[in-house]
Amino acid sequence: MEMTQIPVIDQFRGEYAFLSNFYSSPLTVEDVTYPTVEHAFQAAKCYDSDQMAVIASAATPKSAKALGRMVGLREDWEDVKVAVMANLLELKFTTYPHLARQLRHTGEAELIEGNWWHDQFWGNCQCQHHRLVPGHNQLGTLLMARRELL
Repeated sequence: MEMTQIPVIDQFRGEYAFLSNFYSSPLTVEDVTYPTVEHAFQAAKCYDSDQMAVIASAATPKSAKALGRMVGLREDWEDVKVAVMANLLELKFTTYPHLARQLRHTGEAELIEGNWWHDQFWGNCQCQHHRLVPGHNQLGTLLMARRELL
């Protein structure tokens, strides 16, 4: 009996770059337009509208991420961050139907946010140190859940 192996997409680059939070997909949240999910997610870490505006205008998702590390975190952040990400992904894939089609076309593939920057919460770091201990892959899990709903 032959076992079929579930395909794995473990890099959100190239043809799968659209899965990345860094992918250009402007979203409007509470009358503020963010260039990427990453911008919107980082801004959601705080309630200060000035800080949120600075993050929204960051030149790149990488700089938005760096700015998000400097804001005063809202008190409930650890409790709500996964739900915030899920809501932003829902907004991304409802705002851009062509991206929803691309997500559906990943089929049954396991989606893993493979990285080298030691993120074991949202993804699965591929570095030598983390290779033996899989990450939580929250982003991949949320993307697969969104795909199921499509």
